[in-house]
Amino acid sequence: MAIKTRKIGIMGAGNVGPHVALLLAAQGAADEIVFYDIKQEKAAAEAMDIRDAVSYFPHHVDVYDGSMEDMKDADILINASGRTRKPNQTRLDMLDESVAVCKDLVPRIAASGFNGIIISISNPCDIIAAYLQNRLSWPAQKIIGSGTALDSARLQMQLSEQLHISRRSLTAYLLGEHGDSSMIPWSHVTAAGKPVLELVRENPGVYQMDPPDVILEKVHRGGYIENAGKGCTEFGVASSTCEIVRAILHNEHKILPCSVKLENLYGVRSDFASVPVRLGACGVEDVLEIHLTDTEHESFMNSMRVLHEHFEKALTL
Repeated sequence: MAIKTRKIGIMGAGNVGPHVALLLAAQGAADEIVFYDIKQEKAAAEAMDIRDAVSYFPHHVDVYDGSMEDMKDADILINASGRTRKPNQTRLDMLDESVAVCKDLVPRIAASGFNGIIISISNPCDIIAAYLQNRLSWPAQKIIGSGTALDSARLQMQLSEQLHISRRSLTAYLLGEHGDSSMIPWSHVTAAGKPVLELVRENPGVYQMDPPDVILEKVHRGGYIENAGKGCTEFGVASSTCEIVRAILHNEHKILPCSVKLENLYGVRSDFASVPVRLGACGVEDVLEIHLTDTEHESFMNSMRVLHEHFEKALTL
């Protein structure tokens, strides 16, 4: 009996796609990685460069460029298509261009015969994931946006540095849009199960941190600062994407904040947004509905209104 290999297809060989591939190869999370890009020479060069690196990795990985048809039997297809953000450009500002790219990709995906799980990281992340699910008419659990997995890492970094608590001891998520309207459900931000706001209030001589609104602003500005300084963000989003990929390939049943379709959850009828979800071999195994305070729920619904408005616009483009 042939041993099944773990195959990943990556659409887009720009800044993020190759970093995702390199991390997956370095971690030994995939056995086969295939690139597809309209700039075939770029896809071929990125694949060749990673193949060179694989010589010094502990795991053998086949990395090559190909067509959409070569991705037919992939387990996961990662949508990293489109360009990077310009300085001070919001993710939502990229809607028209990203939808135009997806309008070309959707029939190619459908024609390829691919029937696995799609992880979409192209911005605006939530809208593009929703657009792909709508146009492909696939089961919602098979299309996932990387969403606030990256934002949540930025939040954990802020809290860890300010509170002097290891990130691994913190539970901290952002919900809603992967963008400027995302919110922090502070009632669920904890260290060893204790709300961090309570920790700071009870032990001001030991634990200090910025006010919650300042921390949220720092998290929101993180991507802008990186983009202004180096012209893109790539390592963080690649790492968070690999975390999602591993949770699926290894059937970890891991809970991560990802953008998924909310159907009659959180007061939302049918829209994509980031919330904690359980991931496994079938994609989204469960969408967790955590209790939000009235203030938190209002902030979450403000984010949902932004997302709904732009998704409706995407369908008209």
